[in-house]
Amino acid sequence: ATLREQAGMTVYQLAKQCGFISNNHVLNRYIKDAEAGKHISVYRALLIYTELKKAGVCEKFEDVFWLECDDKDIEN
Repeated sequence: ATLREQAGMTVYQLAKQCGFISNNHVLNRYIKDAEAGKHISVYRALLIYTELKKAGVCEKFEDVFWLECDDKDIEN
């Protein structure tokens, strides 16, 4: 189960709580993209993490998202 499901929230509810709204429409795709492992902005990731933390299903940002880096990004 996803953390969102553990929190008892639908995709719609979490998107609404995160403020993912445009022209009075809730934008579910940001939640769906995050859960599918697609790249989302750090800003949106922080909003999702904050709402899940408020719901009590995680503590650290790394409980929700992880940062990937290529070897070329690491300085020796």
